[in-house]
Amino acid sequence: MFRTTSELPATADLAIIGSGLSGASVAYHALKAYPALSIVMLEVGDVCEGATGRNGGHLHPDFYTYASQVTAKYGPEEAVRLSKFERDNFEAVKRLIKEDNVYCETVEDGETWQVFLTQEEFSEALREFTMMRDLGGDVHDIQVYMRDEAIEVTGIQGCFGAIVSPGSSISSKKLVSHLIQQSLVRGLNLQSNTEVLRVDLNNRSDATPFSSGNCAAYDPELDEFEHVNMNPLRILPKKPSYLHKITTSRGTLLANKVVHATNAYIDTLLSISSNVCDTTKSRNGTVLVTPIRGHAVEIAPVGIQRKLSLDPSHNITCMNFNSGGEYLIQRANGNFVLAGGRRFSKRKGIESFNNKTTTAETEIDGSVDLFLRFFFPQILCFDNSHYLSPPKIVFGESDTNEAYSADYRIVKQWTGIMGLSADEYPLVGKVPSVLEQGQEYCIAAFAGHGMSRIFLAAKALVRMILLKDDEYRYDCQYHSTIGPMHDNYLEGTIEIAENIHMPQCFAITEERLTKTMNLAKMNA
Repeated sequence: MFRTTSELPATADLAIIGSGLSGASVAYHALKAYPALSIVMLEVGDVCEGATGRNGGHLHPDFYTYASQVTAKYGPEEAVRLSKFERDNFEAVKRLIKEDNVYCETVEDGETWQVFLTQEEFSEALREFTMMRDLGGDVHDIQVYMRDEAIEVTGIQGCFGAIVSPGSSISSKKLVSHLIQQSLVRGLNLQSNTEVLRVDLNNRSDATPFSSGNCAAYDPELDEFEHVNMNPLRILPKKPSYLHKITTSRGTLLANKVVHATNAYIDTLLSISSNVCDTTKSRNGTVLVTPIRGHAVEIAPVGIQRKLSLDPSHNITCMNFNSGGEYLIQRANGNFVLAGGRRFSKRKGIESFNNKTTTAETEIDGSVDLFLRFFFPQILCFDNSHYLSPPKIVFGESDTNEAYSADYRIVKQWTGIMGLSADEYPLVGKVPSVLEQGQEYCIAAFAGHGMSRIFLAAKALVRMILLKDDEYRYDCQYHSTIGPMHDNYLEGTIEIAENIHMPQCFAITEERLTKTMNLAKMNA
């Protein structure tokens, strides 16, 4: 448990709900742009213990797969824009890691291999790749390997071809820890184990009593931020009135703006405009984001060390199979993380739960477990004779003779909750609230592909939040080390004025939310 202050602050310019990659990235970009901003981050559990801290660990931008889908819905320019956005996000994350010297298990010059186990799937992927290339998308560093070449490099005898692009493995939790540490230094107030119960428009002046004498209360044995200097904390109210009242399990917080970064749990707190849904029904009756449970397993080779690549000239960090339904990475310690199989679970992994109680993040689905235990060891054998007959697998950590006589030892298994919108694209932007003056924002629904989209999507969201507020825009210009920007741009210690060119398909509009909810009802 980590709490910057022992008591919940009374007020904040910006409240961020959620401490995963989305929430951490929003705080990071906002405080770099405007260090005077008071931000409180609220987390129902421990820091980054949700979806971000439970993914398999891959940073895999997708440069071509969505070419036809996005073109059909939004046009060819948008397809190219999405591809470029994922490339830009990939480069931005790599640049951050290098400049800040962040250790998060990334691999420089890594390769992601999309390995195809049927000819039909390979042919479809080639069509998507060709389409993106013909649209003018940047595919200069993507290589296509036909069957014999792919088998020679990977040793996967059953594959029909592969498409290779830049990518890396990554410890997302370590990256989030760095972003939060940097934000704490700039004044972020982090309150973990604090459940948000409601977010309402504020029509009263009450809030939890706050004492600055309680600043920086934490136990250094229980968190990883003990070395952070808490002196720059900004705890005084910026304004005499605040738009939103946030009711939590530990009191109330008044905030001018609210960012919902809770991914699959978004619907539990948002209050949507009556133009979008029937507000006479339950405030949580909307369906913007569907929770999807994913499975992962970490296995350790026994007796022989194995590599994803049989060719030392290739630095394979991740493999994807079955249209991305399964993926495989190798960790720095030589173990493999294997994930997927959702299509074999009940209701294809779709969950139904609220923000109070759920077993979905810890419950293992037996059908998915069986699939993972059978499928991936076949792939890892690099031997056609084993392709239809998996090696023996032993559960547990003990170094028994039985374990050493097996090919693999299962180290651990876990599940995590992804968020999927009905139209399959992320939701990033201001939420149409019940009343015009509401200032609620959302960044969610990355469908298990957040590492390749969230960091720059959060920067784009911060730009929306600050540029549309005259006071913050003026202050950011005033605090600039370079000077005010032209027109309506602001300048902080980073190029927050830079137009991120976030894909149109991510943007929140009333029309899109209405279509999304109607589609969700049809699919229910």
